[in-house]
Amino acid sequence: MPEQQIKFDTPADEFGHPPQQSMGADITGKLIKWGFVATRQEAQYVLIGVAIVALVLAYVLYGRLSGGSSVPTTPVYSTTQSV
Repeated sequence: MPEQQIKFDTPADEFGHPPQQSMGADITGKLIKWGFVATRQEAQYVLIGVAIVALVLAYVLYGRLSGGSSVPTTPVYSTTQSV
């Protein structure tokens, strides 16, 4: 009986290669295209900075708009004594 070899497709060839993104397809590419930064890594740092500023700004505005804390920041002393 002759030996039969079974050939399997490799998983990488099953769906083909993923499409390559062009330089301006995402936000980092847009920052490079517009001339704000020179490299993709610099663009990522800029976006991280923007995200941090947005979070801090949201925290500050939420605190102001919600009326602040209900806990007094200075102690309130009563002038009357309770027995």
